[in-house]
Amino acid sequence: MNEKMLGPFQLGSLTLPNRVVMTTVKLGYGTEAGEVTDQHIAFYVRRAQGRVGLIATEPMYVQSNGRELPTQLDIHTDAAIHGLQRLTEAVHAADGLMMAHINHAGRAANPGLVPAQERVSASDVFCPANQVVPRPLDKSEILEGVSAFGAAARRAREAGFDAIEIPFSHGYLIHQFLSPHTNHREDEYGGALKDRLRFGREVISAVREQVGSDIPMVVRLNAQDYVEGGLTLEEAIEIARLLKPLGVDAISVTSGTMCESVPYCLYPTGTPKANLLPMAAQIRAACGLPVIVAGRIRTPSLAREALEAGQADLIGLARPFLADPDWVRKTESGDEPAILLCAACHQGCLAQLRAGQGTHCMFNPFTGREAEIRIVPAEQPRDVMVVGGGPAGLEAAHIAALRGHHVKLYEESDRLGGQFHLAAQAPHKEEFLDVIDHLALMVSRAGVELHMSTRVTAQMVLSLHPDAVIIATGAIPLTIPFPGIEETRFLLATDLLSGVEQVETQTAFVIGGGLVGLESADYMAARGVRVTLIEMLPETGAEMDILARAMLLGRLKKQGVVIHTHTKLIRLTRDEAFVQKEESTDRFPIETVIMAVGMRPNRDLAGVLQYSGLETHVIGDAFQPRKALEAIWEGFEVGRRI
Repeated sequence: MNEKMLGPFQLGSLTLPNRVVMTTVKLGYGTEAGEVTDQHIAFYVRRAQGRVGLIATEPMYVQSNGRELPTQLDIHTDAAIHGLQRLTEAVHAADGLMMAHINHAGRAANPGLVPAQERVSASDVFCPANQVVPRPLDKSEILEGVSAFGAAARRAREAGFDAIEIPFSHGYLIHQFLSPHTNHREDEYGGALKDRLRFGREVISAVREQVGSDIPMVVRLNAQDYVEGGLTLEEAIEIARLLKPLGVDAISVTSGTMCESVPYCLYPTGTPKANLLPMAAQIRAACGLPVIVAGRIRTPSLAREALEAGQADLIGLARPFLADPDWVRKTESGDEPAILLCAACHQGCLAQLRAGQGTHCMFNPFTGREAEIRIVPAEQPRDVMVVGGGPAGLEAAHIAALRGHHVKLYEESDRLGGQFHLAAQAPHKEEFLDVIDHLALMVSRAGVELHMSTRVTAQMVLSLHPDAVIIATGAIPLTIPFPGIEETRFLLATDLLSGVEQVETQTAFVIGGGLVGLESADYMAARGVRVTLIEMLPETGAEMDILARAMLLGRLKKQGVVIHTHTKLIRLTRDEAFVQKEESTDRFPIETVIMAVGMRPNRDLAGVLQYSGLETHVIGDAFQPRKALEAIWEGFEVGRRI
């Protein structure tokens, strides 16, 4: 046990049980009126039960023209108080503490929710993320905004929140006044730093006036904007110094803007790990205030190192608590190997949120569904046979065994993980290996009997007489017999990523611009191979989340990968590829061809067993090749219902 991280910390007048803070995460669980739901309550209560030291809410809008999500929590009217009080009372009953994160998105507000004439900012600077040009707030509107923050803080106090957090960060309204990139004003709210800080200073004063001195106030501050003309670390340090005399109790260090540098707000795969720690240390040393820092600090070992080195006073985690709400509890008990570590994939959280499904987690099917699902012991233990040790099979075996079934899992290869091993070979995705390790540990602890390097036949299944069989045999790479393919040196992308084959030439020609094709290009480019990729469709990576896709395509462009869309392969020779691009025919020199044209379900075993009379469940890619999210969730659902 690490005493510093897990011991109490005094934040103003509030005693935290430990130094681990859940920073704000957009959830999308509210009603269209912004009301608290049972889904919110169950989600936050579960994190309180996991012993999180302080839990920040999702951003709550202080004025209706500052909304980002159709289902975002509201704190701009007194009607919101009752629901928020239900939330804080439930979290307090679970021995948790809650911090109200109050916000106005300014020019980053959702244009589908905010009429054009109400889209506001410090100045009329275009937001590329939502294609909005806001209008500058006049002085009377600035005063209304200040009052709105103060009134929101009063509501938070009346609802029973333990602390208040105000974002001077992420390109939201207060930050839009702070940053010279977005503040071109010539009145007393623009110009020198002390004047650009005026709006934020007035907000702090209004909030403190409404909540008194006994509720801690935290300011979330960008260490870097990662925008040309935006805030730099030097200015962040100066702002932090100016905040201390204003009665701020702590600074939460973050980065990026939601208009120009989204990856440095949300830190998906491909962004640097824990890169805010050195900057947080400088801010902490300069201002003398306690500092919270987040940004891909996902392991207890890294968190304790940061605390011991004096880089921060508290550790902020957001998406790691989506993956495992018991991160703190497991650390306290010395069971760190059992922590399900976030892989920064964004597939279950932000991608689902953007799709209007609310925030979940690819690896933890409970997340966002805490109010509706339970693992119930089986009425009668059964003999369950699972065929396939990929993510779907492992999840199904784990949950079925937890419920008391006698589970045997058979894997044809000598290792567990299936397609996750391929995913982990792509650059910046090595954290997927941690998920494999976690799933393997969970099935072992649940008592699943493993049979590795075992090929299962229908005859074998029938001879074992299981009560139920779960087919999780995954998918098989498609091959297309393009004319002339036999003359070339061609590899399957899956063989490349798995290490079965290597590219031994200086160039490579990739057929297929889906995720596997793009990641194969990334893999080869990182090893110095010059890559050309073709895709028949109008765009590559169409099935990917928009942020992950932008990150990957940006990296490929930087590495010199040449991509041709609307391009169909006609035929190959030993040295050339002939393609049709729109109305013309073109050709490319080739050395090695990489085929990434999709997958087909491996249903060989399922097809034979379908008339056997056995209870058979086909899940994951064996049912239909899709994303890992569907595979894991299907394994979970079969495991809890079988």
